[in-house]
Amino acid sequence: MKKVVFDVDGVLLSEEQYFNASALTVWEILYSRDYMGLPSEQNDFDSTMISEGQIAYIRERVWGKDIILRWLYKHNIESTWDMSHICLLGIFWYMARVYKEKTKGMDTLSFVIESVCDLKKVGQLLMGLPIPTAEKVLELLDAEVSQAMSGKELLTRIKQLMKYDIQGDLSFVEKFSVFYNLQIDAFENWYFGDTYYVKQKRKLPYSEGKTGLLIKENSLVPANEILTLFRVLKESGYQLGIATGRNYLEVEVPFKQLGWKNEIDWAYVATSTDSKNAEEYFDKSSLGKPHPFLFSCAIWGKSIQLQQQYIEESVILSEEDEVWIVGDSDVDFYGSQALGTKFIGVRNIVDEHDGSARVFEKNQIPCVEKVTDILSIIKMPPNYK
Repeated sequence: MKKVVFDVDGVLLSEEQYFNASALTVWEILYSRDYMGLPSEQNDFDSTMISEGQIAYIRERVWGKDIILRWLYKHNIESTWDMSHICLLGIFWYMARVYKEKTKGMDTLSFVIESVCDLKKVGQLLMGLPIPTAEKVLELLDAEVSQAMSGKELLTRIKQLMKYDIQGDLSFVEKFSVFYNLQIDAFENWYFGDTYYVKQKRKLPYSEGKTGLLIKENSLVPANEILTLFRVLKESGYQLGIATGRNYLEVEVPFKQLGWKNEIDWAYVATSTDSKNAEEYFDKSSLGKPHPFLFSCAIWGKSIQLQQQYIEESVILSEEDEVWIVGDSDVDFYGSQALGTKFIGVRNIVDEHDGSARVFEKNQIPCVEKVTDILSIIKMPPNYK
């Protein structure tokens, strides 16, 4: 067997629309009357009429030319849901500190977030306080969070320290709290748009009127160049596979629009939809990356008869097999390592000096600037030009 398995985000597709959707989520929760309704930008914000220029402006205001994104990547926070959540927590925390300073420590804000109504009340409490810039949020987080902390440690640390500035039930800080889930819902409405949101979630969105960013997904290099890459690999005897943390719809829609869908056998397209279904069917947890489950599905297929073996990690490559995994993240590398495949790293612009980049360097992983450059690493037939 000869096979090349591709990750999607940061390899085939740009992550820009995810970052845009997360910025729009933060903005909407702060300024929309449907949520907190803070006044600074309220009159300018209409979620049903967002132009490309406004998206770029909001992206810069929230992420500060991506300085917060880079900081989050450095601390191993790569989920866009986590990114928007930590950003909002930083904003709340900053504003609560300003309030405490204004009252000379005599008073402290107190609130809980168990519903949208609670979020609106928080907006009323914070009304009139300065909303921090991205630079101020980063300054606060960087001062309070150790450079060595990563992943779940960040939320634990933030919750420990926020109790000195915010009273009440701080469970809203936790992952998958009501507040966190409200953000997921808002994010998915921005990303999917109303039509695909209803298809995906089987319910109407809370704040309607969005066309969505999924239909605007862009490839990292021109789509026709990736199409050529797929065809060259197939002509050279390689089968193709996909292993991604995206769900099925998030892969199908852009692949169809970019002309790639028919180039791949979808029995070997493994998405988060597959890992979640398997978790439920087999009563298992954590089958997403870096667990090799998705990579195994992309290599050997998604047959239910084989999935139990993938979970047990009992399916192995033979000496004759030549399997490459192409990814931009350390979780892709760890999945590849578990299966014993060859690996090619694609440099991530946001994470180019931290996190995954350090893992690739430490393990002497061959890396390329763009996915179409992998042909220079994979041994092609002598007659390939």
